[in-house]
Amino acid sequence: MDYERFRTKFNLSLTDQQAVAVQRTEGPVLLLAVPGSGKTTVLLSRLGCLVFCREVEPENILTVTYTVAATADLRRRCAALFGEELAGRLEFRTINGLCARIIRAYERHTGRVAFELLSDEGEITRLLRELWLEQTKQFPSESDLKELRTQITFCKNMMLREEEMEAIRLESGADFLPLYRRYQDRLLKTRKMDYDDQMVYGLKILRSCPPVLAQFQRRYHYICVDEAQDTSKIQHIILRLLAGARRNLFLVGDEDQSIYGFRAAWPQALLEFDQIYPDAAVLFLEENFRSTPAIVGPADSFIHRNRERRDKHMFTRNPDGPPIKHTVLRDYRSQYRYLLEVAKNCTEETAVLYRNHYSAIPLIDLLEQEGVPYRCRAGEGLFFSHYTVRDVTDAIRLAFRPGDGELFQRLYYKLGCPLKKDRVQAVLRRQSAHPEENVFSLLLESPGLEPWAIGKVKALRTHLTHLLEGNSYQAVNRIIQYMGYGDYLKNRGADTSRLHPLLALANQNPGLEQFLQRLEELEGIVARGGPGGAGCPFLLSTVHASKGLEYPRVILIDVQDGIFPSVAEPSPGQKLSPEDQATLEEERRLFYVALTRAKRQLEILTCAREFGQPAPPVSSFVTAVAPSAPSPGAEGELHTGRLDQYQPGTRVIHRSFGPGSILQLQGPYVLLALDSGECKKFDLESCLNKGLMGLEEPG
Repeated sequence: MDYERFRTKFNLSLTDQQAVAVQRTEGPVLLLAVPGSGKTTVLLSRLGCLVFCREVEPENILTVTYTVAATADLRRRCAALFGEELAGRLEFRTINGLCARIIRAYERHTGRVAFELLSDEGEITRLLRELWLEQTKQFPSESDLKELRTQITFCKNMMLREEEMEAIRLESGADFLPLYRRYQDRLLKTRKMDYDDQMVYGLKILRSCPPVLAQFQRRYHYICVDEAQDTSKIQHIILRLLAGARRNLFLVGDEDQSIYGFRAAWPQALLEFDQIYPDAAVLFLEENFRSTPAIVGPADSFIHRNRERRDKHMFTRNPDGPPIKHTVLRDYRSQYRYLLEVAKNCTEETAVLYRNHYSAIPLIDLLEQEGVPYRCRAGEGLFFSHYTVRDVTDAIRLAFRPGDGELFQRLYYKLGCPLKKDRVQAVLRRQSAHPEENVFSLLLESPGLEPWAIGKVKALRTHLTHLLEGNSYQAVNRIIQYMGYGDYLKNRGADTSRLHPLLALANQNPGLEQFLQRLEELEGIVARGGPGGAGCPFLLSTVHASKGLEYPRVILIDVQDGIFPSVAEPSPGQKLSPEDQATLEEERRLFYVALTRAKRQLEILTCAREFGQPAPPVSSFVTAVAPSAPSPGAEGELHTGRLDQYQPGTRVIHRSFGPGSILQLQGPYVLLALDSGECKKFDLESCLNKGLMGLEEPG
């Protein structure tokens, strides 16, 4: 069957770029597909072209994709296009499923029995917890175990050597490499392997057992890889081996949408494809069928900031729509209230997207309290078990139970009370015999306590007493700002991003006991997922979970330096380390993916203040795609005041650059010292006329 008959028979409507990709079936081919460009249609049409036009046996074609769900979706869509019979003969697999077959083939060839697959994640978690306790003598939190599991997966997928693993630092401070060695040693002794080991052993078999490699090369004449930007280094090497001398390897993906670096996604494979295969065809799908020009244009310009990418230009022929809207709200409390009102009045599908899953927890709290329906995936309670959240809530519990020696031992050195460990342990041993005794009283009565130490113990006791006199927000703020915990985190270079949603939750649940109880309730609520059914139009999602999806309206929140992106754009003349540069490029890709989920309306929310403190600076990501913010509505409007109110020392807020103080008036211009540390000059009257600057309201 020639191509035209094939296209007509199956009613395929393809652009010129898509048609070229469908018909280029021989040799190595890289297809780079921008968001919303119909890549799945092209991939499936190419499978049909191989069978109907090139007369390839379906059993000789392997299609590899990222997840089991994605393989099922591809098979379903293939059946809808070409019929159940063909879909049943074609092979759709994950790389793990493929490696499982390689291992079984090796067993048959050698007569040896491979290790048993350890597929129960609960069993893996229990093993990691046991090994952590053996090494550190402390119980790990769920977030500790999640991080350890992620790092183990990363190392195996990136094929890291032990000397490279030595550079990995766990957030808790625990040494990673010894834990990795203990884990692998335990698997070896019990003759088990995890899912990542399937690929490690699969690659070893292909390299060391030529008959097994030849068996799979004879089976698969054509290999197609979907979402190639999310495929890891070890996976790409396995696929290159299987392609062998035929070299019929077809990758479809987009390095600009590679957002799973923490899972060892390796977009470099797309960048080096024509170096590995010098005769490779590199094709493009650049037309976006999803979004309006008002979204596509700024998104395309934005991603061109990245250096590690192919030169391609996304465009669309869709009708135009409203520009990207940048809404500046006074503070985080206003942000959550603003979103609550959106949810109450939501009539079309609206997705609230965020970088970190915990950004949504204060909003979930409000929606639940108000009984407003919403949708979100069931999530892990890692926010609630993270050590920063646990430390703050434990400090409140210590205020209620000052005789709790275990709590005191976990916290005292984090709360500005650096006592010698042996003295504390001696007092706690004494207290174990007299549990009615107060730890603080026993410390102050212990002989030889230095005057400075007496002062620290008394100060901590006084702070804990005052915690019980205020509301939850005041308590959390006191712990962070005045009891030394914020300094402790800063000195460790720790991630403090979970503190602002914790402050928001405290503000929404003012009673101390109510606050602690609400956190426990929310942990269960988050684990269950949103109560709204499939028809509920208001959706909450991380950007990562939204990849591959689209929504009529998208609202991005927390797009501020230190939150999203986690690494800020460098200032002029500043040079980033290679690691920070790579992180920044992935953050840009994540923002690009977020932008391109929106079909018609896209709004970005930023905050001028954070619970009485200056908020993190508005990210330059925002100013790149929405350089001037229209009025956001009554709750977020800036109070411009009179021209004569703008004097040196006056506190102001700029929509794009956040809060700051006026340094000087220079004729029609105002020199503003931003809280971000930058100084900028603006035409004052013009800014006020356009609503770009206003007076910071007290309180």
